[in-house]
Amino acid sequence: MTTPEEPNSIDRAILTCDSYIDEHRRNSNRMLMLLVQIGVVVLSGLIGFVYIFYRQLFGAIDQTAASSPFLNTIIFSLLAIFVLVFGVLMSVYRFHLNEISKAEHYKIGFMRIRIAANNNTDGFQSEVRQSLTERAFAFHSPSGIFKGKNVESPLPGHPTSDVAAVILDKLLDKIELIEKKVEKS
Repeated sequence: MTTPEEPNSIDRAILTCDSYIDEHRRNSNRMLMLLVQIGVVVLSGLIGFVYIFYRQLFGAIDQTAASSPFLNTIIFSLLAIFVLVFGVLMSVYRFHLNEISKAEHYKIGFMRIRIAANNNTDGFQSEVRQSLTERAFAFHSPSGIFKGKNVESPLPGHPTSDVAAVILDKLLDKIELIEKKVEKS
């Protein structure tokens, strides 16, 4: 009887990275589809609002009922909720993309280690093996213009949240806090 060969630990690590990548790709696609669906709902709501507004201009709806402060409050509240939900979903989407990037980097690192381990010829005993194995798993997350900051963004990846964090960080850099000693009597 022949049994299928068991994958070694490096091959299992590569397969684990593949499954991790597939899982995060599925989740990121779900987030993207959810963003599209929410966008369609908001767009259809906007079209409905414009339709009601134009009907108001032509006198089909009572002027006082359509321009009430209650209606404006509802519209602005729904807009604020949409912006908040959109920001959270975009940050979750970006999280999945970052996890995919990390897992792909680790998968390539395992492939480099496997290449170095499988080749025992004289050419692979020197600089080639060292270059394949050295820093194979060193992953540096992209920092861009926001590196070196003290204030972390509550929604990383959302432009307004990142800009607010940078502005707050700059303000805190300009302010010097001095401890005031209080004498006890």
